[in-house]
Amino acid sequence: DDRARGIETYFLNFAPNPATEAVAARENAPSARTMRQLPDIVKAIALNNKLDESRDFATHIQRMMFDRLRGSNSAIRDLGVKQAPFVVLIGAAMPSVLAEISFVTNPQEARLLKGAAYRQRIAEALFNAIRKYQTSLKNGTAVASQ
Repeated sequence: DDRARGIETYFLNFAPNPATEAVAARENAPSARTMRQLPDIVKAIALNNKLDESRDFATHIQRMMFDRLRGSNSAIRDLGVKQAPFVVLIGAAMPSVLAEISFVTNPQEARLLKGAAYRQRIAEALFNAIRKYQTSLKNGTAVASQ
């Protein structure tokens, strides 16, 4: 869809709606996991003791990415923090997120992604979000309480 644009950040959990579930299904399709392994995936989500930390981390990533990139891309959309059962997030022993940064199907975002300056902004935003999240852990503050 060439009209799709924006940034969204996911953390591992069950999908709360059919649209998010469909995104996860499309992304998970190329993985080696099969439907026979679905019980293992469900168990991994249910036993995920990093759920709250991953949600906080995703919030830091989403805020920083949107704030940093809207200066270069005034049409960017904040698609928010979402939860979905992405295979790539299963098994992490630390907070983990999946950041979807721009849509290559959107001509404007594809053009921006070709530029080194825009990619540098993305890298800096990710770095700053990780650093901010790390600092919040040291200070004992959570995003949800801010």
